[in-house]
Amino acid sequence: MSIFRALYNWFTQLQTVATLSITFLVLLVGIVTARAITITYREVSSQLAKDQYRRLALAASERLSGSMENAMLALNTLASQAEMQSGEATLQEATLERGAALVANFTNHDAGVLILNEKGYVNVTRPFRPDLIGQDFSKEPYFQDARNLRVGIFSNVVREPSTGKNVIVIATPIINPQDEFVGVIAARLYIDFRGLNRQIEGLSLSRESIIYVVDHAGRLIYHPYQRLIGEDFSAYEAVRRLKLGEATGTLDNDPNNPDATVEGFAIVPITNWGVVVNGPLSLAIEPVNEVLRPAGVVLVLGLFLVAMLVSWGASWGITWPIQSLVIQIRDVTKGDYDSQVELSRVHEIRELGEASNEMVEQIRKYRAGTRQYIAGVTRSQEEERKRIARDLHDDTVQSLIAIGQRIDLAKAMLDDPEESRQVLIELRKMVNGTIASVRQFSRDLRPLTLEDLGLVAAMQYLINQLNQNKGIATTFKVEGEPEGLAPDMEVAIYRILQETLNNVKKHAEATQVNVLVEFTRKEVILVVTDNGRGFELPETLTDFASRGSFGVMGLQERAQLFGGHIALESQLDEGTTVKLFMPRQVSLSPFETYHVPYLQGSKVAEGQ
Repeated sequence: MSIFRALYNWFTQLQTVATLSITFLVLLVGIVTARAITITYREVSSQLAKDQYRRLALAASERLSGSMENAMLALNTLASQAEMQSGEATLQEATLERGAALVANFTNHDAGVLILNEKGYVNVTRPFRPDLIGQDFSKEPYFQDARNLRVGIFSNVVREPSTGKNVIVIATPIINPQDEFVGVIAARLYIDFRGLNRQIEGLSLSRESIIYVVDHAGRLIYHPYQRLIGEDFSAYEAVRRLKLGEATGTLDNDPNNPDATVEGFAIVPITNWGVVVNGPLSLAIEPVNEVLRPAGVVLVLGLFLVAMLVSWGASWGITWPIQSLVIQIRDVTKGDYDSQVELSRVHEIRELGEASNEMVEQIRKYRAGTRQYIAGVTRSQEEERKRIARDLHDDTVQSLIAIGQRIDLAKAMLDDPEESRQVLIELRKMVNGTIASVRQFSRDLRPLTLEDLGLVAAMQYLINQLNQNKGIATTFKVEGEPEGLAPDMEVAIYRILQETLNNVKKHAEATQVNVLVEFTRKEVILVVTDNGRGFELPETLTDFASRGSFGVMGLQERAQLFGGHIALESQLDEGTTVKLFMPRQVSLSPFETYHVPYLQGSKVAEGQ
């Protein structure tokens, strides 16, 4: 009896009652909190997974759209030429030959370019395809749409008559100044060719996720499994929604199932094709699991009061900032590059928010800089064309007219040998002058010294010109041998040196320029140093474009074509050093970029 009374007394003590009551309440709150956290976790994880796959689909669609927009711009540029609008096959072929660089991706690596006349018959092909010349393509939907709508067209998958291969056609109408339809210029892509694939590959989350592209009719344009390309995927729900015009969205079959899958899809803006990304839900939410598992362990094993505080702190300090980041990312996917996330008080989350804000700002600057750079390059091309036309008219044409007049004068003086001899001597001088002028034009347009004498001699010629024309002291040092370099790479190195020396002439006010080129087994290193006035380096490469200085961006673009990069070192009144690093063996595809540090000296930034 005494034992029961002792237990009764212990249970009825205030301390015991308080302890049991608090324990019960804490357990209740813990259970409710755990349940609430579980529900919230599922919702947030599911939303994050959907957003991740949708953003991946949007990124793929933007990449593909940008590439196709560039292709359409190239075709529109050709279609706007007067010779192309004449409708004459020979003039159109000559125009296509002059603009070969604009359509090189189609003519060198894919199905080529066709020019159809106003009736739909093939007049010109590049590369030359005798099996297509004279073919009647007037029944093709892309020809009829381009003729009737008078806008650029991206076709569905069509079959090439002569080979039976599946192709995608990018077509734009040719309209003359009288607003008359003259024909269509059409670039074609074999859908089973790797050229289109490079624009999508590399965006997947892992090997378990799949990205594929369909045309307007739901047929596969791209799929990692080659055998499926050309198949009809219209029965799939994501493709069905794309065909109904839904711009972007996500699908999941069962978010509570650990084996569930998520699909994100988006329309490619300029083509109205569709991009679909498919992958397991667990892949997207695994990072969240890694963050929340320790919190669960602390909640179970820690003190009840601490567990409640941690639960409240996690809800306030982690969930809200993550949701804020999700909102910002959604705004960015909609094109709002001024969106900024409010920073959290939690150090790691604050760093994540700062990194996200910096990323959005860099994207905004990059897009603005790219637009300015393209506009600047276009203006430079037009100015160069005007200069060449003006120089040909003022120099070469006038010289030829004068030569013709001298010939007529010589004919009139045949009876006077001495006078005729004097006129012929003057005529010879004029011919020599015209020849020299034409040769100078040729050297300006194409580095003949590079073709005739090799890379090192051509570089020496550029350096000698700087010394002779501007009186700038120069040195040139070569280490190693340039043998084995691809011709295109030699031209790129030559042009980068030429542009760098032009910048020295125009801006540096230097008296000494030192050039070092080193040909190692793995790479080519070019270093150009001057003792000019220098300049303050911007934070990022795109800031050069905002200043109206496109030369450095041009150097970087040339270097990146071959997997290389440019590094700058400069300070005010202490000169400038430009360094080129270019690998001998290029392993990058035309659609990959090479991210490296490009600014050094007073400031350092990463290549954007």
